[in-house]
Amino acid sequence: MPKTPRPRKPAAQKSQSRPENQAVLDALRAMREEADLLQAELAARLGRSQSYVSSAERGVIRLDAVQLADWAEACGNTLTGLANAIEAGWR
Repeated sequence: MPKTPRPRKPAAQKSQSRPENQAVLDALRAMREEADLLQAELAARLGRSQSYVSSAERGVIRLDAVQLADWAEACGNTLTGLANAIEAGWR
């Protein structure tokens, strides 16, 4: 008996293309700007390049929890403060 192909499930939407991801990017940029830092200044505090900061703010690279905490601290804030800003953007 021939096998019947299973119907394919629709692919799950990748988080990078979800609208909520834009709130994350907006919060990263807003936190930097509220700290009155240029991308190059934040990069220096993080020990990274200016292109790293730009790439993170544009969503080209994704930051893990430790990197998000470093970002917040370099901006004079906390991971909790960043999370609250992200959540506010989701509403």
